[in-house]
Amino acid sequence: MNEAKRIWVVARVHAPDEGGVQTYVTQVAQAYARSGRQVTVFAKSSAGPRTESSAGGIVLVDVGPGPMIAVYWRLALAMLRAWFRGDRPDIIHACTWRAAIPALPFPRPLVVTIHGREVGRPSGIAFRLMRAVLARAARVVAVSDATQRLLLARLPRLARTCTTAWNGVVMPEARDAPANPLPLAVTVCRLVPRKNVPAAVRAVDACRKGGLALDFAVVGRGVDEPAIRAAIGPSDEGRGRTWLTGYVSDAQLAEFHRTADIFLHPQLALEDGAEMEGFGLSVADAMAHGIPCIVGCDGGPAELVRDGVDGLVVDGRDPAAVREAVALLARSPTYRTRLGANARAFARENFNWDRHCQIAVDGLAGNGAASHSDPPEQVAASLN
Repeated sequence: MNEAKRIWVVARVHAPDEGGVQTYVTQVAQAYARSGRQVTVFAKSSAGPRTESSAGGIVLVDVGPGPMIAVYWRLALAMLRAWFRGDRPDIIHACTWRAAIPALPFPRPLVVTIHGREVGRPSGIAFRLMRAVLARAARVVAVSDATQRLLLARLPRLARTCTTAWNGVVMPEARDAPANPLPLAVTVCRLVPRKNVPAAVRAVDACRKGGLALDFAVVGRGVDEPAIRAAIGPSDEGRGRTWLTGYVSDAQLAEFHRTADIFLHPQLALEDGAEMEGFGLSVADAMAHGIPCIVGCDGGPAELVRDGVDGLVVDGRDPAAVREAVALLARSPTYRTRLGANARAFARENFNWDRHCQIAVDGLAGNGAASHSDPPEQVAASLN
């Protein structure tokens, strides 16, 4: 079985724009490059159009921002130009099913990653398009069992090609135990309703009213910010405060990870389960830093956190459950330390980008897919 030596990674988003998929694209490309493969990333971002080569040998072809159809067209043309230059991949890895659309005409094994909500929400024409795209894939990689279940409930015929591979993390250096005047709870996420941040704010406020003192920083920005601000109660001198930081730099985020005592992420599944948290990269990052996490029982994060072992899993719809979990960790530094140490060990063992990418492509190259001698005219014709 031949091993893939050259891989195209295709995405509709890329850094410097924010988001979990942007992180996914960067880490997957770097993991493939570490394995000795030649990697070309085709993507769009607000910083494009641009073509750049990184020190790791990754070539980024950024087609720049624009309307969705225009972006798809530019991605297809960029890939076609690379194909004619002889930069023909062994495997194409699309980081979402929509990103796979411009890659469909190219006769190579196609890997498609699914992250959660983007397979639960489509209906009508969008659902039929998703079904056609995923049927073309040689492998569909779900980032959690919850994501795989969501997909197979809608498209059970994909059971043969769908597998689960957890995302990875970049393991940080071990940190010293936080020495905050008050316990510090932190949430890091895009502020959208499924993250359930207002419930976290109310839980912290209820703990203060019950006599506990703790600070709470909400790190991020998004459409749910007005609801979060409305949930913040009046300041209680001596009992701590809650504040929204907005966007923070990498250095500021590292400082929150260094000093946080508790990570709050009581996420929900909305829209009858279609709107869900597929994995929870921010949860995995917090665990890697040794921070005990409180997560909701819906979606991927509930797979990452073992209740009572390296964090707490609660029903995000139950205010009392969220409040009691926060109070339990706020009262017990020893318990926090034990859970945090277990979380870091679990992250080190289980969240690995190299393993994720190996699962994604293992056995695909050399399996009878179209060869490098396929005439490029066939590809060009399929795009016309």
